[in-house]
Amino acid sequence: MDVRIVALLAALVPALLWLWFFYSRDRYEREPKSLIGKLFLWGLLSGFWAAGLNEFLFALFGPQVNAAGEGGAIGLAVTLLGVMVVLAALNEETMKYLVTTNSTRNDPRFNEVVDGMIYMTTAALGFAAGENFSYIMRAFVATYEAAAEAGASAGQAGTSAFVAAFAVMAPLRALLSTIGHVSWSGLVGYMLGRRIVGGGSARAVVFGLVGAGLLHTAFNLPQFLDPHDTLFTAYFGVSVVVWAASVGLYFLLLRRALRASPFRRNQLAVHGESSGATGPAA
Repeated sequence: MDVRIVALLAALVPALLWLWFFYSRDRYEREPKSLIGKLFLWGLLSGFWAAGLNEFLFALFGPQVNAAGEGGAIGLAVTLLGVMVVLAALNEETMKYLVTTNSTRNDPRFNEVVDGMIYMTTAALGFAAGENFSYIMRAFVATYEAAAEAGASAGQAGTSAFVAAFAVMAPLRALLSTIGHVSWSGLVGYMLGRRIVGGGSARAVVFGLVGAGLLHTAFNLPQFLDPHDTLFTAYFGVSVVVWAASVGLYFLLLRRALRASPFRRNQLAVHGESSGATGPAA
């Protein structure tokens, strides 16, 4: 089977399974599957634009970061690197927000705060699927080329590349990066839901975008700073701590949004009335 098809499946299948998981959390009034499918596809397509802009940012800042580091100006190099990572993170968070709000802000089905989180989660999962495909393919090609240059046979290089791409990169991306995107977008989605349904301010949405971008940056930056560029180092540990905090924040906001659902209150009222009607007379 073509490695590109395997990579596509390795990126799409986990994203779709996560989509089912998060979609099922919205237990009071689930959104139409047609809208969810559209948001997933828009999120997937938005990744191409975000990736292009990120490449521009890396081309703009990368040489300056390297020059500062080679010149001994470590503080300047780290500062420039931080600016680059912040801009890249804000770029991605903004793209996910734009495709979501353009598709849902005037939709009458956007009638709960939690809808904002579900919509942003869906776009984030589409975005992550496209991004993961790119990373998996890069891992395969880079490992294959490195093994071939080291003198490995085609079969050995292919085996090494397969392990790096599908036994290491794909599972890590499916868990850490994918759920990271969900968590950061969930913060924006919560603020968007409060804006659309609860009459919150536009400033809060901006706050959500900035907060998502900073959490995203805090996850990415330690990996850029790692001088060994390997897994399971202290730098990777910092990223995992940020990831765990982001996930915890997501589920805290999700619980709060679900408790505020008018459909939850309606269901509780109906169940309460039913219990009163069938219970023993006082």
